[in-house]
Amino acid sequence: MKKKAFLFFALLLAASFSGPCFAAGADDIRVKAEVNKAFLTIGDPVTYTVTVEHAPEIKVLSTIPAPTSDFLEIKKTQDIDKKEKKKIVTGRQFTLTSYRLGEFVLDPVTIKYQKNGQPEKSLLTNKLYLTVKSVTGGKPQEDIRDVKTVVPYKLHMGKFLWVLVTLALLGAGYFLYRLLRKKKNVFQPATPPLTPEAEALMHLTELYESDLLKRGFIKMYYLRLSEVLRVYFEKRYKILAVESTTIEILRAFRPQHLETALYQKIQYVLEAADLAKFAKWVPTAPEILQINKKAEEIVREAAPVPEPVPAAEVSHGV
Repeated sequence: MKKKAFLFFALLLAASFSGPCFAAGADDIRVKAEVNKAFLTIGDPVTYTVTVEHAPEIKVLSTIPAPTSDFLEIKKTQDIDKKEKKKIVTGRQFTLTSYRLGEFVLDPVTIKYQKNGQPEKSLLTNKLYLTVKSVTGGKPQEDIRDVKTVVPYKLHMGKFLWVLVTLALLGAGYFLYRLLRKKKNVFQPATPPLTPEAEALMHLTELYESDLLKRGFIKMYYLRLSEVLRVYFEKRYKILAVESTTIEILRAFRPQHLETALYQKIQYVLEAADLAKFAKWVPTAPEILQINKKAEEIVREAAPVPEPVPAAEVSHGV
């Protein structure tokens, strides 16, 4: 009975292992499915690889499909075709990521093959398990802990006085620091606040120089670009934009009587950002440059025209 229980536990442990999984048939063929890590955080890439190693006389009849899952996004696919020690190695490698928390399963892959005209055969890989954790990670803390016994504490007057002197010196030092800093600020003119246009252009430049696109975070990139423009619209036109949809923002612009070209640029950039955020649209390099260019043009063209200086003031200044 103990041997059966131990055998069941060993099989269960092997089935839950998410490292490399091998399947070998009676013929000279072997299938391997693996992930480079079983635990990942939201947005973190994971490499999923399925390879078939077989002798030259064996013909592989099936292709390796992409993993079908509603929690994984495929960022990159790469085919494998090489030779190792008189064996042919084929397969596919997928770079995946997830934006959902939980424990998920990559289903087995069926590989069909044929040897020297014999009847068709197949091999099946094992399941692979992935755990997507929060970025903060850490172990959950217990809400209730055992009550500890009271530890007696002896108060020494010398240590108590030393603590009081230290605290007094720290307080005096902090008060002196605040006093000197306040006097220094009296003689230094305050830095003028950025205009809405300067602030928006600064944030757009920081976004363009980031590595979000290189790391494949398309959705996060256009979420940030849309947020910068929406904050600018609220400061410049005094409309509700941050929590509004694109259609609501365009409707709010109608009483503003914007120029047609500016209105069309706003519509183009916001709708493109929505496609990247919600429809998983991946723009090409020329499309990315055009969206970035139009975003800057929106801010520059929407800037208020400075009022002309009256002629009397100009002559008085001369």
